[in-house]
Amino acid sequence: MKKVLFLLAFLALCWTLKAECPPEVEDFTFTDCRGVEYNLFELLDGGQYVLIHFVTNTNTTSQTTTFVSVYHQFGCNGRDLFFMEVLPTKNDSVCRSWEEARSIEFPVIGMDGGGNQFYSNYYNCIYYSGNNGYLLVCPNHEIYQEPLGYHIGEELEAFGFTPSNCEWGDHTAPANLNASLIDGCFRLSWDGVEGASYYHVFYKRWSWTNYMMVTTADTCYQGHYVPFEDNHYYVVSCFEDGSEYISDTVSIGFEAPDFVAVDCHDNDIHLYDILDGGQYVFIDFFHYTCGPCRELMPYVEESYYYFGCNDKDVYYMEISGSDNVSMCLKWCEEFGVEYPTISKERGGEEVRFNYRIPGDPFFMLIAPDRSIVLSSWYNFEISDFQSIVDAFLPFGIQVYQCYAEVEEDNEQFISLFPNPADVFVNLSVEGLSMIRVYNAMGQLMDAFIAENQQVKIETNNYPVGLYFVQVDGHRFGKFVIKH
Repeated sequence: MKKVLFLLAFLALCWTLKAECPPEVEDFTFTDCRGVEYNLFELLDGGQYVLIHFVTNTNTTSQTTTFVSVYHQFGCNGRDLFFMEVLPTKNDSVCRSWEEARSIEFPVIGMDGGGNQFYSNYYNCIYYSGNNGYLLVCPNHEIYQEPLGYHIGEELEAFGFTPSNCEWGDHTAPANLNASLIDGCFRLSWDGVEGASYYHVFYKRWSWTNYMMVTTADTCYQGHYVPFEDNHYYVVSCFEDGSEYISDTVSIGFEAPDFVAVDCHDNDIHLYDILDGGQYVFIDFFHYTCGPCRELMPYVEESYYYFGCNDKDVYYMEISGSDNVSMCLKWCEEFGVEYPTISKERGGEEVRFNYRIPGDPFFMLIAPDRSIVLSSWYNFEISDFQSIVDAFLPFGIQVYQCYAEVEEDNEQFISLFPNPADVFVNLSVEGLSMIRVYNAMGQLMDAFIAENQQVKIETNNYPVGLYFVQVDGHRFGKFVIKH
């Protein structure tokens, strides 16, 4: 028994020793996928730190995108940091394809160039973030022992590295950068720089920067744009001598791209025509089987009638990115929708993609100046009818009730409960009264004389939706049916 315990203790000790990261690296020569050799000690003895990014799953690209961005932010291997990337399980052919697809300029080393051996030697020194790992080696050959890579740019700055550009020639940065929406499409343009071999385009969002693309085209980029958030871009001019020059940053955000679509009743819908007519546009993105979409529909419908049925300050429409015309017509019939409904094949799918809609339901309000003033992305959440009214109030949108045949009298008080209801609604009135119930389209659903102050309205056969109660031709109450 003692021998067994001794053996287990010895194996545990060996494992502990094996799992430790050595304080220093040994000399190593890499060959990148283009056949260029790099000696680790030569780089370190030249005064540079060497930052190595390990990629074990080439189906994941986001961390490499970040690494490319940080490479440009810290001097393109011409300053204090030397960047390289290791794909330890990929051959040179795969590595070259990886490099070309992402316009990588730093060395990429696969298993053919020694990447696998180096990865095996220092596996216990690599700090992982998903399928990506990082190793920083200092000029004195010591291995940086702290976790690295969760926010690599910020961590390098905290370590003491100063962001610097890649400027060392007699060239210039792109000028007159402009971001705009032309014919509803996002366009980034700039003045070309004489002698530039190509340009890098970067997209900055909140606390991180994302490398977008490389282009040799006519100083124009069309692509990534999210209309309900701030979008920041800059462009880098790149030259054959390895120098790069960074432009100023330009921003565009909260602006609605134009679209033209056809609703499920064959009506043409042109967003900018409606906005240019002075109306706000309220858009509800939905799909037929979406539970939350169904739950919120009564409140959306009620606000449609409350704000003038598309004839006044605000114009309602709804868009499905997945339902065809027949499904949208079924939806309209079920909920009594009177405003335009756009199906997948008649423009809904394209609009959903261009607006980068993350999920259903999603709501937004667009002002006549084409700015998105409310969106479910960050500042608009519908919980009931009043939440819509409160959200619209700061924009001066006026109330123009258009309930058919329903008058208003503020002196009469009506109590309806439960609300929302299922199989019945209790109605409290004062004395003998004539009761009429209308659906959200103003159609009469029921009429009777109430002889008692407490009346039960049977609603188990009522379709899901919004209903109004009229008492003696005056003042309506309202309730929602949810089965």
